[in-house]
Amino acid sequence: MKTGLKRKAPLLGLSLLVLSSCTPAMQPPDSQMALANEAVEEATAAGAYEYAPVELKAAQDKINQAKLAMQTKDNLTAERLLKEAEVEAKLVEAKSATAKSQRAVDELQKSIDLLRDEINRKQAQ
Repeated sequence: MKTGLKRKAPLLGLSLLVLSSCTPAMQPPDSQMALANEAVEEATAAGAYEYAPVELKAAQDKINQAKLAMQTKDNLTAERLLKEAEVEAKLVEAKSATAKSQRAVDELQKSIDLLRDEINRKQAQ
């Protein structure tokens, strides 16, 4: 009985190897690359260099790492990195928009304060 198992084990191993080689390889995540690059461009247009340069660079670095992974055919890692880069770039865009809005609020508050001071001064006269 043991000799029969010894004969079948290499055959089973070879069969598994052949079956695993038949599975389709993951395609390069080209569409995810486009989405990540687009998200970085939108974040840049939103003022990310001014408001969130560190986070923007992190997203760009992940895209570069994904390109390296794609060159070594590690498409699963590349896809993960590109998804992370896209999410980070969208966060950077939102952070930039928030910072711009806060700056506008601060400027309006200064204008309101100046107007109040002027009104108070005229009333005092």
